[in-house]
Amino acid sequence: MTYSNFYARLYTSLQRTGEVIKSLLKFYPVRLYLVAILLLQVFAWLQALVIRRRLSSDFLILHYNIDFGVDLVGSPEKIFLYPLVDLSVVIINIILVSIFVRRREFQFIAHLFLGAAVVFGVFLSLALMAIFLINFR
Repeated sequence: MTYSNFYARLYTSLQRTGEVIKSLLKFYPVRLYLVAILLLQVFAWLQALVIRRRLSSDFLILHYNIDFGVDLVGSPEKIFLYPLVDLSVVIINIILVSIFVRRREFQFIAHLFLGAAVVFGVFLSLALMAIFLINFR
């Protein structure tokens, strides 16, 4: 009996999730934001992959400060933390937008959170470009 209760709840939650996704995608700017977020994510992962493949040493300069110089050095695998943090920010923002989908101020909240995710992705790509230039120039 507990298995059928579990599957019934799972089916109900999947139906509700589908309804929330449909109502999110009805708002046209959300579709544009999601395309921009997807492109920025792909670009960030490609940047991290290029940096990792071009590196020939055992360490990578992960941050450079104008006042003090190099202030963060790590293993080459740590470059993948940057796109991973961006992905987590995107997921959290999409979850927050989906919570407010039934509210009257949904459009403002969607612009706010998804716009912030796009801006975060742009700045992350700029940071990865800076890391590339610092390590290979």
